[in-house]
Amino acid sequence: MSKRGLHEHPSSEKKEHETNMINWKRVKRSTIGLVPVLALSLALSGCGGSGEAGETPPAGTGEKTQETKPKAEDPASVKGEVVWQYPNTTWPEPEIKNMIADFNKTYPNVTVKPVLGPLEPMIAAGNPPNVATNNRLEANWIMDGMFEELTPYIKRDPDYKPETLFHQVLYEIPQFEKGQYGIPMYSNPTYALVVNNKIMNQYGEKSIPNLQGLKDTDEFYKKFWIMKNGEYEMTGENPLFYYGNLSGLFFVSYLNGADPSTFWNPETKKVNFNDPKIVDALDWLAKFNLDTINQPAYTKLKGQLPKNTHPFLAEKQAMMIITSNNLKDFRKAKPDLDLTVLPAPQASLWNGGSNLAIVKAGKDKDAAWAFIKWMTSTEQGSESLYTRLGLLSPMKSSKYLEEKAKTDADLKVFLDINGKAKKWIPQFPVAYDTEYKKLFPDFLAGKVTAKEMMDHVNKEVQKRIDEFYASKKK
Repeated sequence: MSKRGLHEHPSSEKKEHETNMINWKRVKRSTIGLVPVLALSLALSGCGGSGEAGETPPAGTGEKTQETKPKAEDPASVKGEVVWQYPNTTWPEPEIKNMIADFNKTYPNVTVKPVLGPLEPMIAAGNPPNVATNNRLEANWIMDGMFEELTPYIKRDPDYKPETLFHQVLYEIPQFEKGQYGIPMYSNPTYALVVNNKIMNQYGEKSIPNLQGLKDTDEFYKKFWIMKNGEYEMTGENPLFYYGNLSGLFFVSYLNGADPSTFWNPETKKVNFNDPKIVDALDWLAKFNLDTINQPAYTKLKGQLPKNTHPFLAEKQAMMIITSNNLKDFRKAKPDLDLTVLPAPQASLWNGGSNLAIVKAGKDKDAAWAFIKWMTSTEQGSESLYTRLGLLSPMKSSKYLEEKAKTDADLKVFLDINGKAKKWIPQFPVAYDTEYKKLFPDFLAGKVTAKEMMDHVNKEVQKRIDEFYASKKK
């Protein structure tokens, strides 16, 4: 999802956008007002004459009222159009169409129109989708009533039990103040540790140590940064830049004993970026990068490789921390690599992915819910996600993936990580990375310490959060 503030609305569109927001708030308030009336009506309906539904049996009869479950829907009876917004440009358009064709085998009367791009401009232009894909929830949007709270949809489905269907971490990510505003679309178990066996043997490493914490990891990582005559003969991983320096910070902070609530506590609405576990992790990242790695020699090595060739593919890097998609790319580019793949240290494992939400301003919401449920919660959806987009189902158990893992050792590892990961990237209610990225170059240059940097980040992010919640009370 695009970060808030990147897209400015033209004045006329902004006015329309604000009007829509006001209408959504009114709908939300009117719905709340109906709750007592509905509750009273239900209570009165239970006091009717003999034989009426909801009547309490006479004491001592031993009879029990049978709760009538709603009937499961007939997929062919669901009709409408799904306008599905998705922001990921790496998902091939032909495979998106193939996945929609898979969906239509079950729901033949639902048309799905995929729209690539960020959500905000679509809303601002008055062309809202009814299904939105979010990497993270925007608390501002939720509090303004942009997304449907999904509990009513969940309750009307007779056999749909998402609290047990999904990995708990993934199901809880799209929750906000006890409401369920999204369903996990896929799982992104992070990370695996992969080593080149030929290189390990070359340097006499007979086994991969059981890495438990930061000290073990530091010792193992340093082994493979090997220089000879002023040039790198072999390299290892640079943990400072795992998929961006913020992912590296979360990875190492978790390895150092932090958890999501160390960064952000939604109950108290307080951040704690200057916690010693986080500060020490940041300090280690910088020291490893500056003290262990000879940057000019490393730059020279990479310059000697064929264009766009990763050192790991060139067998000039012994080990790395990796995602499932990157590992697939490496396997495809060089199938003869002799690799061992296993989960990264347990304490560091986290899970994430995108979520699917229903946009209140959209139409055909029953069709939207059918599309979300099929993709995220069925075996057909699980198979389609994996075969079309290479994505892992968010479900705890997928027969398709488990069967495939019997002959795919890499997949087996990532399914293992799926089950083991108990952490996630916190869902901050405001942008939290602005000050961090602004100060990061000064930190690397030694102009500020890790503690000074994170004290400043903590102060600014907390100020932004306090202002955000104060504005919502007005």
